[in-house]
Amino acid sequence: MPLFQDISTPDFDRIRSLLHRLADNPPQVLLLEGGTEARRLALARYWAACINCPQRTDEGTPCLVCPTCLQIDAGEHLDLPAYDGRISNAEDEANPGPIRALNMENVRELKQKLRDAPHGQGRRVVLLMGVEQNRSNAANALLKALEEPSPSSCFVLLAAQREQLLPTLVSRSLCLTLPWPDSQARDPALQPWEEALAQFITGGRGLFERTGARNALDARLAGQILLACQKSMSRVISGNDDALCPLDTALALLPRHTRLQCCRWFQEAQEALGFNVTPARVLEALAARLHVTRLGH
Repeated sequence: MPLFQDISTPDFDRIRSLLHRLADNPPQVLLLEGGTEARRLALARYWAACINCPQRTDEGTPCLVCPTCLQIDAGEHLDLPAYDGRISNAEDEANPGPIRALNMENVRELKQKLRDAPHGQGRRVVLLMGVEQNRSNAANALLKALEEPSPSSCFVLLAAQREQLLPTLVSRSLCLTLPWPDSQARDPALQPWEEALAQFITGGRGLFERTGARNALDARLAGQILLACQKSMSRVISGNDDALCPLDTALALLPRHTRLQCCRWFQEAQEALGFNVTPARVLEALAARLHVTRLGH
């Protein structure tokens, strides 16, 4: 199986080529948005390989066969610490893995490591996930480290959309957008839900009948609907909305100055699903917010 398989497809050729060119002079903070969570993580690790592979080419391409590349792909390289604000302390203590919780103890250990030279000849690459869902003192302490340029370390922020992060974080970052998976394709199973949500945004009806049906909506389906919302809003914000997609059309009717706030609502809805809030209530609350925003236009 090839390394970094999730980003080995042709639609990632351009972004991989860009990372190759950046490898000799890495930005202090790289922000990877879009795509899927698995692809964002794979690209972040690929970036670490670009920086650290001892056999990379003059063009910055990692060899993908040396021990360093193999360890980075597996998330086991000593110069690749990774933290996720969604991992609880209890989970971290019970099952410590290559991705640790974003808690004060782990942050103290990392800040001590940042004072030391990397283990290899490249740079230490710190991966940060779930930052938008963690407002702890540990997260704040770690984020301050992003402001301190270091010749031996750099950071990668991973988020579905840059709008979910604090603007001060985004302003310090070089932002790269991954291809959305099948961004113009529509899942037939989701189409009735997208149409119902679009109808509710514009007219205030047509959704609750669906959410109220017995066993009509579980957390997995609700998560897919929220991802469809994120993809639609990304197209709307970028000016590439699809006129044949009812959800794109409905979201495009929202006032421009509210669209970033809507992105945060999508993220809050995802968080609510993670806390086992009833999926129907999550979708209904989001739909009500979007409808009220539409009425205020």
